Amino acid sequence: MKTTNLLYRIYLSVFIVAASFAISGCKKFVDVGAPNSQLVSATVYINDATLKSALAGLFSQMANETSTNLQFNLSFVTGNSADEMKFYIPNETYDGFITNSIYDDNATVQGMWNSSYALIYKANLIIEGVQSSKEGLTDAMKKEAIAEAKFVRAYYYFYLTNLWGDVPLALSTNAVVNNTLFRSPKAEVYKQIIQDLIDARDGLQADYSYGAGERIKPNKYAAIALLARVYLYTGDYVNAQSNASTVISYTTLYNILPTASLTGIFVKNNTEAIFQLNSAAFVGFTQEGQTYAQGSTQVPMYQISDYLLNAFETGDKRFSSWVGKSTYQGVDYYYPSKYKQKVQNSTALAEYPTYLRLGEQYLIRAEAKVMQNDLDGAISDINVIRNRAGLLVTSAVAKADIILAIERERRIELFGECGHRWNDLRRTGRAGTVLGAIKPLWNENAVLYPIPRSERLNNNNLSQNKGY
Repeated sequence: MKTTNLLYRIYLSVFIVAASFAISGCKKFVDVGAPNSQLVSATVYINDATLKSALAGLFSQMANETSTNLQFNLSFVTGNSADEMKFYIPNETYDGFITNSIYDDNATVQGMWNSSYALIYKANLIIEGVQSSKEGLTDAMKKEAIAEAKFVRAYYYFYLTNLWGDVPLALSTNAVVNNTLFRSPKAEVYKQIIQDLIDARDGLQADYSYGAGERIKPNKYAAIALLARVYLYTGDYVNAQSNASTVISYTTLYNILPTASLTGIFVKNNTEAIFQLNSAAFVGFTQEGQTYAQGSTQVPMYQISDYLLNAFETGDKRFSSWVGKSTYQGVDYYYPSKYKQKVQNSTALAEYPTYLRLGEQYLIRAEAKVMQNDLDGAISDINVIRNRAGLLVTSAVAKADIILAIERERRIELFGECGHRWNDLRRTGRAGTVLGAIKPLWNENAVLYPIPRSERLNNNNLSQNKGY
C-alpha cells in the first residue's frame, strides 16, 4: 500500500474523532472545508459544551491510544532499549530495541512517532479553534482549553525530542507547512516545550475541578511538575529545584504515601498522583496490569531483566510491592507489577495509568540540589524516597557518590514508567558506560531512534536539520 503522508493521516484521524462526537449525540464542533492540501479551516466551538467535548476527545485519544499502544511502548520498548525489560522470546517487534539496532522501518517506532504527532495535531486544532472563535465561549473556558492543549503538546514533544533528538516542530494545522518541515534543533524544541508549560501553568486551575475532583485532567501543578522535569533535562537546576519544590510543598493535594501503602501509588486519585488518565477501554484497570501479569505458573512474556533485579537492595519494599513472580517448571520469572488490576474494577483499589507523580519530584529536586553543591539537601530528598521504601538512609557523602545514588534511586523508583531509565542514561551521558558493558552491539548512535523511513520518503527535509 502506498504510504500516506504523515500530516494527511493525522488530519484524517482528527476528522474521525470529531465525527464520532457528532454521531454520539454531541453537537458538531469541527468545520472542515478546505482541501487536504490547504490549511484546515478553523475548528468552530459554538459554546463551552462543544469545547469541553473537544477536550474530552483529546484526553480520550491520549488515554485510549491502543492501536499502537503509545503509552505502553513509551514504557516497555524503552525499557528494552535500556537495561530494565526484556521480551521472553525472540520477536521482530522488540529484538531491535533489545540489541539497540532498530531499523527505520520498525513498525513500533513508526506507531510511536505517528501517535505522538496525531495528539499534537489535535492539540493544535483545539488551540487554533479557541483562538479563532469570536463568541459563544466564556473567557474561563478558553483559558482552560488552551492551557490543557498546550500541556498535551508539551508532553509529547518532550518524548519526541528525547527519543528522536531534532524533530519537526509543528505548531499549527497547516498541512502545506507541516508536510515540508525541517527538523528543529533539540534546544528549539525544548524552548517551545517550556513556553507551552509556562502558559499551561498560568492557565490551569490549581485544583482538579475540571476533572470533577479526579486527577485525570492536568492542573497547574501537573504543568509545574513537568516543567521541573524539563528544566532538569536542560540543565537549568535552579528552576528544576524551584518547580519541584512548589509541587512538593503543596501538601493540600500531594503527600508521600507510607511504606505500607506502596501498592497504592498507582491507585486512582491517591495523594502521590499528580496526573493520571482514565480510559473507556480500561475501566479501573490498566493495559500494564492486564498485559504484564499472565498467571503465577506461566512464563511471563514481558519480564524484568536480571540487571534490574540485581539492582534492588535487600529489604527494599518496592521489590515486594512492585515486582511480580511466576514459577514455571521450577524456574522463577519476574515481571513488572506496579499495576495490580487486570480486569474492570470499580472498588477503592481501581487504578489509573499514572503519568506524573510525587516520587519523581523528590528525585528531580535531589539531582538539582546536588548539581548546585547542596549535598545535604540532596541527601535529604533521597532519603524521603528510601525511607518510604523501608531502607536505611543513603551512605553516599561525596558529590560523585550522591549523583550515582540518585541514578540508582531513579532506576528503582521509576522502572517501567514512561522511559525514565532510557532517558536518564542518555541525558547524563552514561548510556555508553552502562549499556556498552552489557550489550555487544552497542554504539553511541543508538541513543536515538531512527526517524521512520516512510516519513523521510514523504518529506525529504526530515533528512536535514532546520537551516541546513
